[in-house]
Amino acid sequence: MKFVKILTIAILAFFLTMTLVRATHTSSITMNPNAWAASTDADVSLTVNNQNGDNIVKLELSVPETGDQKPIYLIKDISTPAGWTYSTTNRINQSSPYKITWSTTGAGIESGKSLGFGFTAQSPATGSYKWTWTTTDSKTGTYTGTLTTSIALAPVSYFTIEGVPNTTDAGESFKITVKVYDKSDKIKTDYTGTIKFTSTDYKAILPSDYTFKTSDSGLKEFSIMYKTVGDQTFTISDGTISKTSKITSVNIGNPVSITISPDNANISVGDKTEFKAQAKDKFGNKFDVTEKTIWDIDDQAGGNWSKNVYTSEKKGIWTVTGTYRSLVDGVTLNVGIAPVTPLAPTPVTPLTPLVIISEESITIAPGTNDTMTLTVNNMGKSDLTGVSLSSEGIPSDWILIYPPSIDIPAGTSKDFIVLISVPGNETESKTITFKATSQSGATTSKSVTLSIGIAPTGVFTAISKNLLQLGVVIIAVVAVVIIAWELWFRKPKKS
Repeated sequence: MKFVKILTIAILAFFLTMTLVRATHTSSITMNPNAWAASTDADVSLTVNNQNGDNIVKLELSVPETGDQKPIYLIKDISTPAGWTYSTTNRINQSSPYKITWSTTGAGIESGKSLGFGFTAQSPATGSYKWTWTTTDSKTGTYTGTLTTSIALAPVSYFTIEGVPNTTDAGESFKITVKVYDKSDKIKTDYTGTIKFTSTDYKAILPSDYTFKTSDSGLKEFSIMYKTVGDQTFTISDGTISKTSKITSVNIGNPVSITISPDNANISVGDKTEFKAQAKDKFGNKFDVTEKTIWDIDDQAGGNWSKNVYTSEKKGIWTVTGTYRSLVDGVTLNVGIAPVTPLAPTPVTPLTPLVIISEESITIAPGTNDTMTLTVNNMGKSDLTGVSLSSEGIPSDWILIYPPSIDIPAGTSKDFIVLISVPGNETESKTITFKATSQSGATTSKSVTLSIGIAPTGVFTAISKNLLQLGVVIIAVVAVVIIAWELWFRKPKKS
């Protein structure tokens, strides 16, 4: 029994020893790049890291293969670090190897060190693929691992749009096919981008934003409907590339109404008038259909038609009709004497509400002054405020007007007092123009003649003036004496 236990322990020890011999080092490998576009070359670098253990002296890299053992990547231009050599292993009738082996007779990759290897590889179609590698140390211990590479989606190069018509009618839909291509002019069957539609026709019915599915295989059918007459296009874009459709000439849709013109035209007997017809579809598009319209007028009107031009024959108010397809419209035509253009009314200048009433003339001798009264009458229906009086025709220092301004209620009048002083050397008569103006802008004026009289001369005139002045002085002195007597000198009588 003890022998069995000892044998079991010995066997376990043997396998453990063999395992330690076979795995005397630990390694890791990174590949850069590990993804690139389909059907393109990439310079690949392998970094081998000896994490611990004996020195690594050999590296084997197995290329992914198809089910019938064909290398998926085509290997070119293998490079080796200094002191290393490489060899390749090919299958029969295959030019590209399925295995690359790097080896050295030198010290190899020490524990804790790393070393780079390289080659060029041409990628296949899109997909993910697994590479297998094995490192061997100086004691023939091996370590195996795998690497995964993927082929990135080839970038979109351009769109094509098929099925766009040269002409269409407004409101009539048509189908188009959008195809997505890569730079190799191959349809991107793996395209999953989102496209947006825009159009020069702001009324067009366009597809909503669409995200391609892998099941679309890079192409998709859509419906477009234009509604606006004229040359129209639409554009598709995925934010990176865009494509604009060819121009489509959009015709008017099925018309729903017509309008003829002019309406209520006035012509004389024998005159000609030209009519126009315009059709409109349900989208509001308008289209001239004059030449395709059938024209007519009341039988009693007589006259004749030359296409859309009518020559009148009889006076009256007649109905002109135009028929396009099954659509009809009518307008009125007045045939008679040409209307007389009325004369423009003579503009009437509104009367001012202010009126100045005064003497027509005033006579003042040189070297003297005199006053006159001017009455300003508000004959309007609104009160006037800030009415002022000004003068023209004599120097401003000759005249004084009081008050400076005054308010005049509607239907009332106010007086201005005017003091005029004539210099002693002035002999020529003047014309004074008085002007009354309110704050609201109402204004009126009146002219008054200022006659300069002859100044009195001679001895008697001088004597009369002296006597007058003497009399005034005497009267003033007497008044002072009487007041003083009463206040200070007269004594009250004793009782």
